[in-house]
Amino acid sequence: MDRATCEGLDRASPLAHCRGRFSLPEGLLYFNGNSLGALPKTTAADIDSVVREEWGRGLVESWLDADWFFLARRAGDAIAPLIGASAGEVVCADSTSVNLFKLAASLLRADRGRRTVVTERGSFPTDVYILEGLVDLFDGRFDLVLAEPEAIVGSIDGDTALVVLTHVNFRTGAMHDMAAIAAHCRAHGVPAIWDLSHSAGAVPLALNRWGVEYAVGCTYKFLNGGPGAPAYVYMATHAVAAHQPVVTGWFGHADQFGFEDRYRAREDIGKCLVGTPPVLSLRAVLHGVRCFDGVAMEDVAAGSRSLSELLVRLADERLARYGFALASPREPAKRGSQVSFAHPEAYAVSRALRAAGVVVDFRSPDVLRFGIAPLYTRHVDVWDAVDALARIMASEGWTPHTTATPDPVT
Repeated sequence: MDRATCEGLDRASPLAHCRGRFSLPEGLLYFNGNSLGALPKTTAADIDSVVREEWGRGLVESWLDADWFFLARRAGDAIAPLIGASAGEVVCADSTSVNLFKLAASLLRADRGRRTVVTERGSFPTDVYILEGLVDLFDGRFDLVLAEPEAIVGSIDGDTALVVLTHVNFRTGAMHDMAAIAAHCRAHGVPAIWDLSHSAGAVPLALNRWGVEYAVGCTYKFLNGGPGAPAYVYMATHAVAAHQPVVTGWFGHADQFGFEDRYRAREDIGKCLVGTPPVLSLRAVLHGVRCFDGVAMEDVAAGSRSLSELLVRLADERLARYGFALASPREPAKRGSQVSFAHPEAYAVSRALRAAGVVVDFRSPDVLRFGIAPLYTRHVDVWDAVDALARIMASEGWTPHTTATPDPVT
C-alpha cells in the first residue's frame, strides 16, 4: 500500500462525487465528523435567504408560505430512509437528551411492576445521567443497572422495565448487534430505546426490519446538520398509538390552534413535538441530509469499512512501535465509523496533530479518536494523517503539549 494506491481507491469510489458537496478548508485533514459534520455547500446561502427573505420580507406569513410550520416533519421524513424507517415515524425536535427523557419517562410511567432499567457501563454519560434523574423522579420504583457490554443481553429479563443503549459507543466505536438485542427485548416484553447519534448516516440501519420500536439521535454529526442542530425521535408506527407523552406542548396537541385548556395528544408522530421548532436549524438539517441524495447506504457502509481498515492497517505498521493500541474492535462488523487508539499521551498527541492540520479528538482518559465520515473522508486523507502522526511521534513533536492546560473542549 502506498499513497498512489490510496488516490486510486478514491477515484474509483462510488462516493467520490460526494466530497464536492461540502465546504472543507484546503489542506485540513478532518477526522472529527463524528463530533461535528462538515458544512454542506448549499447550507449558508439558504440560511441567508431564510433570514433576509423569508423572515425579513415574508415575516409571519412564512410559517405557511415558506413551509416553516411543517419543517419538523419534513426533516424527520428526510432522515427516515437513512435509518431504515418509514415516512411518518420520525420527527425532528429538541435535543437527543431531551428526546431520550421524553421517551424514557413515558415508558417508565406505564407501571407494569418491573424494577430494573438497563443501560451500558461506559455509554455516553448524558444518557446515563438522564436515567439516574428518572430513577430519582420515580422515587425508588426502579433500580438502574449499568451492565458491562458483554453482559447486556444477560441483564435483560422479565423484571426489566426499560433498556437504553447507544448503538455505537462514543469512546471506542464498538457497535452492538441491534437486531439481536431488539429481538431479545421483544421476547421478554421489554421496551428499548436506541441512541443512534454515532451511527446514523455512517453505518447501515434497518430499524423497521430489525423490529426496533424507539430511537433518538442527533443531526450534527454524520448527518451534517450544523452545531447544536435539533435531534430526532423515531417511533415505530405500531408504537405511536399507545404512546402517551409526558412532556406535552401545543405543537403536539390534536387541535393546535383550537387553544383548548387541556391537552389532547395528536394521533401521529407529531405527539412527540412540544414547542415551536427552530426554523433556521431545521433548514440546515435538511441540507445536511440532502448530502445523501442519490447515495446508497450500502456504499456508505463499504466506504466506512475500507477507510477504517486502511487506518487500522497503517497504524499496525507505523504507529504500534510508538505505543498506540487499537481501542476499537478489530472486526469491522463490530465497529462503527470511527477508529480509536489508546495512548498514555493521547491528549498531547491530539494537540500536536491539530497543530499539524489533522483534526482528531481526545476522549478521557487516554483515547485518540478518528471519525470516518464516508461522504468526504478519503483514503489519501487517512494515509496523510498516519504519515503526519508517525512524524510527530518520531520527532517527539507531542512533548511541548504535555504541560499545556487542557482545553475546555477536547
